[in-house]
Amino acid sequence: MFVPGNWVAAFINSLAAQGGEAEEGFSALKALTPWVKSLPGEVFGSSAAEKLEKTIRRAAAGTVISPALEVTIRFLALMVKKNTFRYIDTVIDETEKFLDRKNGVVKAVVEYVFPLPDDESRIKEAIAKQTGAARVDITMQVKAELIGGYRLRIGDEVIDASIRSQLRQLETCLAAGDGGN
Repeated sequence: MFVPGNWVAAFINSLAAQGGEAEEGFSALKALTPWVKSLPGEVFGSSAAEKLEKTIRRAAAGTVISPALEVTIRFLALMVKKNTFRYIDTVIDETEKFLDRKNGVVKAVVEYVFPLPDDESRIKEAIAKQTGAARVDITMQVKAELIGGYRLRIGDEVIDASIRSQLRQLETCLAAGDGGN
């Protein structure tokens, strides 16, 4: 059974052991993955892993291979060898979450119908104050279907203060026959 957390830990620990920066290794992983995906044919097994590693090294010829890039090349080859490369997107997502936690970064999505001036900076400040985050990355999205209000997602938590959700709650209460009480 594939456990993404184990692969992320192996990647991060290998980077640390080889003197590579986690952020640099993560950037290399994100950069090399689409290229590896674009290679012709199926990529799996020992032979394919060796070919992949040689192909990447040929493409990087003339470039100084940093410790982080070296670990990333070997990590991708290992995933191919163990026939787990199909899970690379999950590994990338989990690595990003790990690095965000390590660096105190909180990611939030704010969905709204009508933005107010300076909303983004005020929301960032409020989230940083509430969570103690070193940095808040925020994505603002217009969602007309909310009718009014907003929906805030921070990680797996959702605060839904939209008119749409309030109308749904009212509908549920009325359907249950309690008149909204």
